[in-house]
Amino acid sequence: MNANAPQRARPRGDRGASAMELAILTPVLILVLLAAVQFTLVYHARHVALAAAQSGARVARTDAGGGWQSAAEAKAAANVRQIGPRLIEGLSVRAGQSGDERWVEVRGKAVQVMPGMKINVTQRSQGPIECFRPDVGSGTGCQGAP
Repeated sequence: MNANAPQRARPRGDRGASAMELAILTPVLILVLLAAVQFTLVYHARHVALAAAQSGARVARTDAGGGWQSAAEAKAAANVRQIGPRLIEGLSVRAGQSGDERWVEVRGKAVQVMPGMKINVTQRSQGPIECFRPDVGSGTGCQGAP
């Protein structure tokens, strides 16, 4: 290039375009990241609720005596408090029996990261009542069994 040659003026229309694009895209990027974190926490809360329901159902299915409902509900609630104490808000645990099966249901709302995204979490575990049938002699049999 010749040192004496006149330099061409660059167009000034593109000046600051990168900064403007970054300013526009940054909130969108932050929203996408927060949405990913929110749905990850919901997914994790569902797993915690399922683990708690299974642990409570295990107690409900194997407890032959009275008071199995309160013991199963207490076990499920303690499990949620142990694994994720602030992960599920408004925790509600119910236990019940239908026929020869017992169930435990854990409900609540997943922790909120994004404003306005309160997502309900409900998990239920149920199974047949386990009972002991001795080979010989007397023992505890199943309800309704001869």
